[in-house]
Amino acid sequence: MWKGIAMKNLLIGGAVAAGLIGLSACGGAGNARAELVKACLAEEGSTQTECDCMADAAVEQLDDDLLKVLVKAAKSGDQSDEAMAELMGDLSPDQMTQFMGIAMSAGMTCGLG
Repeated sequence: MWKGIAMKNLLIGGAVAAGLIGLSACGGAGNARAELVKACLAEEGSTQTECDCMADAAVEQLDDDLLKVLVKAAKSGDQSDEAMAELMGDLSPDQMTQFMGIAMSAGMTCGLG
């Protein structure tokens, strides 16, 4: 899901479903990373290496608010266009720019582009 929603739709497709539950609510960056890897691995065709790479990039490069959004999207399991548009619509223009830049970079680095 993370790879399918967040990475493909938002990162690569230009609409990476970014959910970002607060890190404090998730138990910190380690927990956020684990949630992202778990959701990614649930996607058919995802590899451990790709999922680890994408989760590491998200945790290392996204600010706390954006990371929370990504985790929220990953946990929701809703991959519909409507759900993704709603999540992305909640981001400010600056957040959207930051997220898409990091997402595209991570997608290329992790071999998804």
